[in-house]
Amino acid sequence: MDELKLVERLRSEVPEDIDVTGAERQWRRRALGGAARRQVPWRPILVSGLATATCGGVLAVAVLSGRDTPARPMGNVAAVLTQAADQTAHDPTPGPGQIVYQETVDRRRVGGTGRWYRIRTETWLPVEGAATGLVRQRNSIRPGPGEQLPPDGEITLGPCPAAPPIERPYLGGLPADPDALLRLLAGEGEGPRGERMWSAASDLIDRPAPPRVRAALYRAIAEIPGVRLRTDAVDAAGRPGVAITRTQDGVRDELIFDRTTHRFLGTRTVITESGNPLGAPGTVTASSALLRTAIVDHAPTPGPNAEPGNC
Repeated sequence: MDELKLVERLRSEVPEDIDVTGAERQWRRRALGGAARRQVPWRPILVSGLATATCGGVLAVAVLSGRDTPARPMGNVAAVLTQAADQTAHDPTPGPGQIVYQETVDRRRVGGTGRWYRIRTETWLPVEGAATGLVRQRNSIRPGPGEQLPPDGEITLGPCPAAPPIERPYLGGLPADPDALLRLLAGEGEGPRGERMWSAASDLIDRPAPPRVRAALYRAIAEIPGVRLRTDAVDAAGRPGVAITRTQDGVRDELIFDRTTHRFLGTRTVITESGNPLGAPGTVTASSALLRTAIVDHAPTPGPNAEPGNC
């Protein structure tokens, strides 16, 4: 590990309510031999990897509200993600022709109203790009006059043999080496390098992958500049957990893991600064939960009204 990575890792253990940016800038001046470079704020939109992989009509985000709590001194980000990576060794690896089934839930507020809806999504994703998958989605409420909600229904997904491995619903083609995966993440999107890596990693976090690739992703996330640790996260299913976070432009993204098993639970996005039109500091603007994953041999037959989706 080089000196810059070491400092980023030590920085992740500092409570979020302590401002150390001045000391950080002085260290970088000495280490880099020049004035510290300020990054231009650039805020990615954190969405479900499944939503990105299927189509624009399946938007897996949620809106909640609540007061934020101060960060406290916590353990090392890398230690949590290393334990999460180690747990993947016990996961089964799907074989040729098999299907990865996932059940997710998302909660979202209807526009600026006080109404809420809950989206339950089931997916059957083949591990081979030449096969076809299926997505089923159902909302908890019906739209009122003038309200726009993602529709219920089915989407067929694929085949995806020509899509780059990072764009496929099943991430079997990604490298299982953390450094190689970091280089791949850095080549995605726009903005500063750390933002590009975090945005790409957040997009991949809830897509199914072989255990070795998922372990590499967790270890790669630990090397992204600016990642922090919190213990007060809650996913869309109400499960508490520890969160790997990154804050940019007044918004904190969270990747939530179980406190005991270190299994990935879901995601959350929280406002951290005043002046945001979506709410006060502490307002949760997006939430998701991965409820179940299983390996099966067959996907259900799509219904007659199933619509085609893109990889």
